[in-house]
Amino acid sequence: MLTSIDRVMIYAVLCIISFSTIMLTSHYSTGLFAIGGLLAAIIGLWVELTDKSELEQQKNQR
Repeated sequence: MLTSIDRVMIYAVLCIISFSTIMLTSHYSTGLFAIGGLLAAIIGLWVELTDKSELEQQKNQR
């Protein structure tokens, strides 16, 4: 099972890859998957970072 920090790292990498894809392609051929990936990463990061109780539980277990 992935910890909350692992999931945040996965979302951050997805965000970087999607943002880079959007910036490196021409403006007319911006892919739907790149925009969808960026939106999914932003929503995922928002959900993970607003759930502070799980992060605090993991911090206390160490």
